[in-house]
Amino acid sequence: MVHKIILFISVLVVTAGYSQEVKDISSEIKQVTVFLNGAEVTRLAGLAVQRGTNEIKLTDLSPFIQPNSIQVKSSNKAVTIVSVNHEINYLDRANLASSPKVKAVNDSIDALELNLAIRQSYERVYNEEKSLLQTNKKLGGANTGVNIEDLMDAADFYRDRLINLETKLLDIQRNKKDLNASIARLKKQRSLYYNDVKNTGEIIVNLTSSVKATSKIEVSYIVNNAGWIPFYDIRSDDLEKPIDLTYKGRVYQKTGKDWDNITIKLSTGNPTTDNTQPQFSKWYLEYYNNYTRSNDYGGKKRKSMAYESSPPAAPRSYEGSNERLEEDEISISSSMDNNSTIADFTSVSQSNVSTIFDISLPYSIKSDGKANLIEIQKYELPVSYQYYAMPKLDKDAFLLANIVGWGDYNLLAGDANVYFENTFVGESYLETAITNDTLNVSMGRDKSIVITREKIKDFCKNNTFGGNRKSTRGYEITVRNNKSTEIEIELIDQIPLSNKKEIEVEVLENEKATYDESTGKLTWRLTIPANSKKAVSFKFSVKYPKEKTINNL
Repeated sequence: MVHKIILFISVLVVTAGYSQEVKDISSEIKQVTVFLNGAEVTRLAGLAVQRGTNEIKLTDLSPFIQPNSIQVKSSNKAVTIVSVNHEINYLDRANLASSPKVKAVNDSIDALELNLAIRQSYERVYNEEKSLLQTNKKLGGANTGVNIEDLMDAADFYRDRLINLETKLLDIQRNKKDLNASIARLKKQRSLYYNDVKNTGEIIVNLTSSVKATSKIEVSYIVNNAGWIPFYDIRSDDLEKPIDLTYKGRVYQKTGKDWDNITIKLSTGNPTTDNTQPQFSKWYLEYYNNYTRSNDYGGKKRKSMAYESSPPAAPRSYEGSNERLEEDEISISSSMDNNSTIADFTSVSQSNVSTIFDISLPYSIKSDGKANLIEIQKYELPVSYQYYAMPKLDKDAFLLANIVGWGDYNLLAGDANVYFENTFVGESYLETAITNDTLNVSMGRDKSIVITREKIKDFCKNNTFGGNRKSTRGYEITVRNNKSTEIEIELIDQIPLSNKKEIEVEVLENEKATYDESTGKLTWRLTIPANSKKAVSFKFSVKYPKEKTINNL
């Protein structure tokens, strides 16, 4: 028996040598890679490990960690990571009640509620006395009269006592109102204290070591409530010069932890998207069911002609969010030369699935959800200019900058502030989800180019013959160049199309326009000298059954 006890004690001693209690350790954020949605946070922590099993807990982390994204590495080869777990710490909120500031508020609330209860007790007593007086105010017996002096004394008593009671009751009601207001204010203050306390994340790491040693632990994980939005400044000083494009990112985060003086990378990846490839399935034909289908896809409606290819977009505002981000300029903790920009400290690398902009300057970004503008790259882009107009929809001429080879610059779709000749001319939008080699950027409207589109009245007629009606239409478009230089302009209009056999459309005249029969698109490319004008016209006819009506002709 003695031998068994000695053996048991020996096992306990050995186990104690190889097992340690959970040790809380602090860590620092060293780097953050911000994705279009989400961010990867990398933290470093130093610790001393004992020989055997060790369990450590990294505390005070963001509560928005994606548990399946956690990765842990050790700098010491003698240390082996056994397991990693993630938890949310709710104790800070639970322990807040014992903090001095909350305890003081609770004590004040208790004192006021006691005072309120005393006032309510007095109120009940005075109301009982008032009820007693009103119930027992009958004087004399059934067969006995009341002496006038006794009546006057009784009246004086009732009056004085009731006045005294009503005054006390009014005073109690005022005190109750003040006490309730004070209690409500204190409870509101207490709720603010609780709201200020956020749940925090914790990562528990179980590791083993063959020796007693020191090690650095690197922990990385993905957090939600963070991301960046592409944004651009486009500047052009002259039509004969290239444009300057400044590529920026609006970085925001509300992860519950500030990012203080850290290295930031911006990635075009998005870890929140589904990365599962589509699966093939058989395609079976079905009979058509006649039902009405909504055509509202929740997207922004924009005016367009009835042909498939749409014109370059006019300047518009970004609508990626219902709530626009407020912008704060980032504080840079490193000094820069007067001739340097943040873009000079950014390197670009590409993986198989994304582009990463590595910014070597340290940044500090608060966890307040506000957008912080970070300059990524600056480009001087060769560009050609032309004017563009679609007078059926908009009488203004738009100056377009045509950028060739834009795919070499890792651009994403986003808003752009446009400056021309050192003047802000408005907002535009870089639509990069295209397959064209040329990216068209609208530089704004040019009011010195005047365009009119009018019907040719003598030609527009309706004639009936037999069972058909024939309508003829003609339009004249005039472009006047009030500039002191020659311009080139692409002018767009259209001929209607028919998808019914009984409706026949015939082009009568298009004045040397390029005509696309599949879309009905008419395109003129005009060169207009300074202070001159040119006019073009087109005509067509539509034949259809006379008992029918075409409502959009």
